[in-house]
Amino acid sequence: MESEVWGQDWSWLADDLANRVTSAPDNIDIFVAEAEGSVVSAAWLVGMPGTEFNALWGGSTLATWRRRGIYRALVARRAQVAVERSVKYLLVDASHDSSPILQRLGMHQVATTTPWVWTPRD
Repeated sequence: MESEVWGQDWSWLADDLANRVTSAPDNIDIFVAEAEGSVVSAAWLVGMPGTEFNALWGGSTLATWRRRGIYRALVARRAQVAVERSVKYLLVDASHDSSPILQRLGMHQVATTTPWVWTPRD
């Protein structure tokens, strides 16, 4: 599903998430939305031990399933779990598509990030 959403090979992600669950199960919760027998959206809540933060990561939805409230529901559910755990802050590295949804859910932008890509020389 992630590979289809992003148009590139994201097959590594399943192993990464499985390793996170195995190595620190209390620091990650994975949420999926299924329809017609397939995963149509996925997101995860990642704890940051020693801080008052959790991170909302993932949040990808297949194009044909967008604009139906699925991403919003996954954000709301992850935020609810964080509140139940007394987490004070949520970190989200949101795309321009996600920002309006997050704002409607009551989140406020407090900073921006600038992504960088490093390519090592041969």
